[in-house]
Amino acid sequence: MRKRYYLSFDMDDPRHQEAERLFTQQASRHRTEFVVSSILTAKQNSHMEQIVRQAVREEINKLSLSVTPPKEEQAVAAQLEDLPGSLIHALEDF
Repeated sequence: MRKRYYLSFDMDDPRHQEAERLFTQQASRHRTEFVVSSILTAKQNSHMEQIVRQAVREEINKLSLSVTPPKEEQAVAAQLEDLPGSLIHALEDF
């Protein structure tokens, strides 16, 4: 059993123009197969995109990122450790 569908293109839409150009490039006896393949490929690509996005999201959630302070900050922290506690607190009062 075959079903028939009416297919139309909006020639004011550049996407439709491109689709129509690709459609008419097909031999008339292969146009149905072209439409079927295009629809199924689009669905498969969408499904694959969802799978990849989910996998990337899961991997990002597993990451534990640690930020290393720049060397300048590490040097200042080391210098402050050498100061007596009373002097450090005195500097805070300024």
